[in-house]
Amino acid sequence: MKNVFYLLMISFLTSCAAIHNVPTSQIPNNFIQPNITSSFVDQNGNFYPDNWLKKFGKPSKNANRREYSLMKIATENNFQNNLISYEKIRLKNISNRVKNKKRIIIFVHGIDNDYMFSLKNYNKAKTYMNINSSKDEVFNFYWDGLVNQSFFGAAKVWVGATTNSQMAGVFGLRRILNTIQNKEVYLISHSRGASVVLSALVNPSLRESEIKRVQNAHHVDFSNAESLKENGNKIYCIMLAPAIGKIDFTTDSNQLKNFTPQLKRMHITINQSDYVLGKGNTGILSENFIATDFGYKESLFNELSENYSFLEKTDYTGQETHDFRAYITNPKFIEILKQFKLAK
Repeated sequence: MKNVFYLLMISFLTSCAAIHNVPTSQIPNNFIQPNITSSFVDQNGNFYPDNWLKKFGKPSKNANRREYSLMKIATENNFQNNLISYEKIRLKNISNRVKNKKRIIIFVHGIDNDYMFSLKNYNKAKTYMNINSSKDEVFNFYWDGLVNQSFFGAAKVWVGATTNSQMAGVFGLRRILNTIQNKEVYLISHSRGASVVLSALVNPSLRESEIKRVQNAHHVDFSNAESLKENGNKIYCIMLAPAIGKIDFTTDSNQLKNFTPQLKRMHITINQSDYVLGKGNTGILSENFIATDFGYKESLFNELSENYSFLEKTDYTGQETHDFRAYITNPKFIEILKQFKLAK
């Protein structure tokens, strides 16, 4: 009976109001001079084309995982080749854009962040950074982490955005990384943005039901995802409040995943005062209901460090909020930037 109760509660909570995070601009994937690249993908990692609203329309006000995506609408209206062609051109343009740059800095937000909220935080983070407009390219990466519209909508955002983060990593961020060669790449994420980053670097372990849903409802074949290319990059990750767990580092056969040798460092924050990562003040649920304990428990960091020499940490315990702005305005963020020679 208890399990039935939990299933009913989850069903109720995930039916509550949340909306898709969609662009406010009709040219969401663009270049902003002198050195900003804006990249916006949908729930499956497809890039929004110019004038997207005219062909794809607005999603419903109550986000449904099966209803709205670029590839779904394009395929079912027989213009999927236009979308595929646009993406190829866009990725080629990105490759040309970064060709002569030395450093690539990519910001990745978490769940329940819309475009403007994320942009303000990206801009705030940049005020602490030593960015050279001719040598560095900064990517503002946006994905469909959903946006909460009610008190109970938070549960729907969390459950729905979990798979979205993985698809955005595999089909969105990874394809961007594959356009970059022989660069220093810095991936700076917050919260569930860590899942986007991790999924870009190595395939996530998706449930079979999710793989089938994505293929049947959205015409996206997970098995056709391109692998991360060995492009001679040096990849550095800074994960603020990473809302992921051990499961994100393990294969379907319960073995730890192997990462590209391009990954040099993964620096995370650990915060035992973050009630979101702890799913409450006690933290006993941090390993459950989609694990978030990587940014919460030092014990998991220590366990994974035995196998991954690239792991590093900064303790944020004492900061009681999960808010992106709080993590980047904390003086410890500047100390992290200094370790990567990114600070002013």
